[in-house]
Amino acid sequence: MSPKLALSIGAVVAVIAGLGFAVAPAQLLSGFGFGAPNEALVVTRDIGVTLIGLGILNWLARAATGPAVRAILIGNLFIQAAELVVNGWEIAAGMIPAQAAGGIVLHVALGLVFLLALRRA
Repeated sequence: MSPKLALSIGAVVAVIAGLGFAVAPAQLLSGFGFGAPNEALVVTRDIGVTLIGLGILNWLARAATGPAVRAILIGNLFIQAAELVVNGWEIAAGMIPAQAAGGIVLHVALGLVFLLALRRA
């Protein structure tokens, strides 16, 4: 997969998820089986804004080459791998409901996208 395509996919997914977390945090948290106390809403909105920023970074870096694109792809790959480990542990420990396991599939898929792109960068 080309780095440009991988960064485009990553950008779109990050912005869509980020908008959801920033604009409708209570609805998204309930979809994952969580309650929505004020503290959770604040953190969820902050995560949403961060994801939007990551999406913008990925979108603007689509034409990058060499060490710059490799660095961005490695950063994206790290995010997916770390989320996979953390979410997997949280599910196994019963800290988050099993219905949140769909996020693991997304992290695996995006991780593969960035790994394949890194091989061509």
